[in-house]
Amino acid sequence: MNSREIMGSVIGSGRGQPKRFGEWLLAHGKITEIDLKRAVRALSNGVGPIGYALTKLGAVDELVIAESLAEMHKFSLVNAQELEPRREILAKIPEKLAQQMQVLPLKIEEKRLVVAVDKPLKIVTLRQLERTARMPIVQKIATSGALRNAIALSYTSDTVADSHGLSAIEVVEDIIVKAVKLKASDIHIEPLEERVRLRYRIDGMLRELESYTHDQFASVVSRIKVISGLNIAEKRSPQDGAISFERNGIEIDLRVSILPSLYGEKIVMRLLAGKTMQLTIDQIGLTQEVYEQFLSLVNRPYGIVMIVGPTGSGKSTTLSAALNTINSPEINIVTVEDPVEYKIPGVTQVHVGQNDKLTFAGALRSILRQDPDVIMVGETRDSETADISLRAALTGHMVFTTLHTNDAPGALPRLVDMGCEPFLVSSSVNGVLAQRLVRKLCRCAEPYEPSDEQLRLLSIPRTESAPHWMRPVGCDHCGSIGYRGRIGVFELLEVTEPIQRALMEGASTSVLTTLAIESGMRTLREDALDKLNNGVTSYDEVLRVTIG
Repeated sequence: MNSREIMGSVIGSGRGQPKRFGEWLLAHGKITEIDLKRAVRALSNGVGPIGYALTKLGAVDELVIAESLAEMHKFSLVNAQELEPRREILAKIPEKLAQQMQVLPLKIEEKRLVVAVDKPLKIVTLRQLERTARMPIVQKIATSGALRNAIALSYTSDTVADSHGLSAIEVVEDIIVKAVKLKASDIHIEPLEERVRLRYRIDGMLRELESYTHDQFASVVSRIKVISGLNIAEKRSPQDGAISFERNGIEIDLRVSILPSLYGEKIVMRLLAGKTMQLTIDQIGLTQEVYEQFLSLVNRPYGIVMIVGPTGSGKSTTLSAALNTINSPEINIVTVEDPVEYKIPGVTQVHVGQNDKLTFAGALRSILRQDPDVIMVGETRDSETADISLRAALTGHMVFTTLHTNDAPGALPRLVDMGCEPFLVSSSVNGVLAQRLVRKLCRCAEPYEPSDEQLRLLSIPRTESAPHWMRPVGCDHCGSIGYRGRIGVFELLEVTEPIQRALMEGASTSVLTTLAIESGMRTLREDALDKLNNGVTSYDEVLRVTIG
C-alpha cells in the first residue's frame, strides 16, 4: 500500500462511497499536514487505524476523533455516562462478539438495537450483528477508551458481585454512600490471601465492616477504575484517579489510588470535603487565648503562617478555616493544591498534580503574576517552592502553607535544612501552628479517678484535688466504640525577635522550643491535657497523639 492509499485510511460508512478520514480531518482543520504525514509513517510501521495513530502521536485526543467520525458519518455521539446497559440488553450480543468487534449494545428504540462503536462498522460486520441480535442496528460513536472500558465492565458487572445479589455498580454506590453516612475519611479495599477486606477510616481509626471473596470483588475493582477514569486493563502499575459522586442528594468528590499488591490491587479512596464544610478558625478547637493570637497572625498583611503536623492531622481543614475567616470580595485569594480538598466560594483554586506540566513551584510563579493578596500553598514539598513562598511573603503577600514536622519550633530549622536562607526564614515566617487530632469521647463516657501510673506517665502530681477524667464506654450512638468525632490539639509558635536572632545563629529545635515556651507557647501535650481534664477526650488519646 502506498502513502496515498494509507492517507485515505478508508472507513466505510455503510452507505454511499467510502470517505478518507485522514483527509477529512485535514480539510476540517482538526490536524495539520505534518500530523497526517507522521500518522502515515506510523501506519507504515503497523500502527492503525489512522485515528488511533493520530491520538498516539498527540495530534488530537480521542474525543476529537469520536466527534469527527460522528460528524463525518452523520451519527450521534454517546458519552461515557450512557455506556451502562441493562442486563437484558447485553444479552442481545454475546460478550465474545462484543469484545471482538468492539461494540456495546445500549438500548432498544423503535424496535432497533442502539449500539456504541468507536468507528462505523463495515457492512459485513453490521449484517452479522443484526443477524445475532435479530433486529436492525443503529450505531452511535463513543471514544475508544470509554468504549473499551465499558465493554469490559458491563459484561463482568452482569455477574452477581456480592451475597445480596447486587451488581458491581450497586456495590460501589453502597460502599461510598455508607462511607459518607459514617463520616469516614478513607475507604480501603484490600485483597488478602483468602478474602478481600473492606475497611473505613472513621475518626482516624480503621474499622473493618465487610469481607468479600476475590471473585465477588473483581467486577467492583473494574467499576471503580472506570468511574475514576483509569485504565481497566492495567493491573501491574499504580494508578491515581478521581470520582465525582452524586446519588440521592449526596455529592462528594473522592481521590482514588490503586496499588498492585501480592494478592491483587489495593484501592484506597479518600473522601474530600468539597462544599459541605465551611469552617472558620473559631470552630476548630482553639482555646480562646490561642484563637486570638492565631487570628492576629492570619489577619496580618504579609508574611507566612505555616500549619505543621503528620499526614491526617487536619492541616488542610485548618488552612481552609483560615481562608474562610479572611475571605472577602476586597482581597484576591489564590490557592495551589494537590488535590483541592475544600471548595471555597470566591477563591481561585488551582489543582496541580494532574500532569507533569503543572508543579507547585511553576503554579506559584504564575500565581504571583495574578495580582494576589493571599496565597495558599497546599504543601511545601521542596526547596524551590519554599524559597518562592518566602520571597513572596517579603514582597507584601500573605502566604499560608503546610509542612511535615513533629512540632511548631521544628518547622523553622526544617526550612533551613531544605536550603532556604536563615535570614529569609526569620524575616518571612510570622508563626507556626502545629496540630494533631484526638478522638472526642461519646456522650456515654463515664468518670473515673486516674491511677498513680497514669498520672506519672503524664508528669502530673497527685494532690488532694486529683483530676477526675472520663473514659470511653460504648453505646449505639457511637457504634460501641466510645468515641464520636475528632477535635484538634494545637501548639502555636509566634516568631518573636529572640527566636529570629536564635534562628540566624543556627539554633537547634530544642533551643527554639525553650525560647518559644519562655515566650508563652503552650505545647501540644499541654493543650491535650486541657481537653482531657475537661472531659473532651481520654487518657489513651492524649498518650497516642502527643509526646511529653
